[in-house]
Amino acid sequence: MNKKPKKPAKTDPQKTQTAPELHCSECDKVISAKDQALFVEEEVGRYFCSEACIVANFTPEIEKLEREYGRHVSANDLSSEERERYAHFRWMALEQPDEVWCEKTLKGDLRHTLIAQYRPEKKNIWAVSICLMLRGEPSFLYLAFVTSDAHLVDHFRKGDKLKGIKKPNEEAAVQATEPTESADSDRLADSWTEADSLRVSILKNRNPDDIAIEDFGFYQNCLEETLQDPNELWSDQQRGAKKVYYFIKQYEHDSDFWYVVIAKDTVDQSQIEIVDAFPTNDSAIVQMCRQGKKEVLQEKSDSGEREIPEVVRRTVH
Repeated sequence: MNKKPKKPAKTDPQKTQTAPELHCSECDKVISAKDQALFVEEEVGRYFCSEACIVANFTPEIEKLEREYGRHVSANDLSSEERERYAHFRWMALEQPDEVWCEKTLKGDLRHTLIAQYRPEKKNIWAVSICLMLRGEPSFLYLAFVTSDAHLVDHFRKGDKLKGIKKPNEEAAVQATEPTESADSDRLADSWTEADSLRVSILKNRNPDDIAIEDFGFYQNCLEETLQDPNELWSDQQRGAKKVYYFIKQYEHDSDFWYVVIAKDTVDQSQIEIVDAFPTNDSAIVQMCRQGKKEVLQEKSDSGEREIPEVVRRTVH
């Protein structure tokens, strides 16, 4: 998400025309030239002003697929414990599926179903992920599940089975670019992970009374403070993915709130990359960010100084 876009192709100044005014497909807000337009598909050509609007736009279809899954899942399928144990297969299927099916929806989207089969403990397990694709990479996830029921898997094999399956490269399109005439200005984010799923869940479950997204800028100073002096630090690493960190700091003012920074490891062990950062007054959202292992923030008995984990001393990429 922090990679710089390539420079657009040079154009003749005499032929340059004013770029068309773009509107968010969800809230109809005008997306100015200085803002970054987001998109998750090309076949319909929707533009969005924020991730919240992307989620809001597709929420009815997400809920429809969840109901469809609920109607067809068997009572004899995996237990809750088994689903948790095999959950990482959902993200592995996004990275390297055995099958890819493509179905055109009534709205014109090309909805893809990625399926992979595994045999942990000599047991047949399938992972199914239903998503949109952008430039051949997963861009928006509707639904992902693991199952031992071959009939359930078969139910979601819809549309045409694609040939020539390739492993997606290390960058999957989740965010798009400032609109230009050149396709070279694409900005692609890292592959979809559990952290991305959590971010979508946070957006979906935001309380209407929570801090307004347009006011986040007023809390910018909290970002550095939260990274340097968190009240809580959680770390989580799914199989085959980079370790993700959740920095949480509580502020006590006239109206108490928390600031949360989600970050992850980079190839440079002295750096971390910020995935998301936001203020919230909703304790339920904070609880969602308590993922994985809680790191110990100890007090030194001799000086009273806090003994901070090594990750807090890293620089931000």
